[in-house]
Amino acid sequence: MKLKWTENRALACIVLAVAVLAGVVGIGGAKARSLAAEPAAWYADNMSADFAARESAAGSLIALARDAGVDESIVEQANAALDASCEAADSPSARYAAGLKLKTAVELLYNALPAPERDNMGGPAQMAWSEFSSRTSILSHSVPEYNALVRAAQEKLSGFPASLLAGGADLEEMA
Repeated sequence: MKLKWTENRALACIVLAVAVLAGVVGIGGAKARSLAAEPAAWYADNMSADFAARESAAGSLIALARDAGVDESIVEQANAALDASCEAADSPSARYAAGLKLKTAVELLYNALPAPERDNMGGPAQMAWSEFSSRTSILSHSVPEYNALVRAAQEKLSGFPASLLAGGADLEEMA
C-alpha cells in the first residue's frame, strides 16, 4: 500500500530538518551578522567623522607648510601619511594604525613651520593644529570603547555555530 504524502515519515523528517536548518542559518545568521556589525556601526557613528576632520586639518597644515617653504621631504612625508590614512578608511583598525603615522608626521610638520606662523594665535596654522590635536584626543578616548565592543562581539561569535554564521566577520581591535 502506498502512503499519502502526509503520512510519509521520511518526507516529514526531511522537511523538518530543512526547516530547522533554514531557521538556524537564516535567523541565527542574521543575528550573528548584526553582532558583528555592531562595532562597525559604533565606529561610523562615533569615530569616522573625527578621523575625517583630523585628516582635513592635516591637509590644511600640509598646504600651509608648502606655502611657508617647509622642507619638501617633511611635507611629502606628511602627505604620504595623510594619503595612507584616507585609503585605510574602510577598516577602522587600519585607519587607526595609519592615523598613528599621520600624527607623528603632522607633529613633525607643524614643528617645522616658521615660529611666527606656528605661534600666531588665531592664525590658520594654529587653528588647523588645534583641530588636529583636538580630534586626535577625542579619538584616543574613543578607542577603548570601540575595542570593548570588538572584544564582546568576538567572544559572542567565537563558538559554534556562531563563528560559521557570522560570515567570516573581520573584527580587529585598534591597537
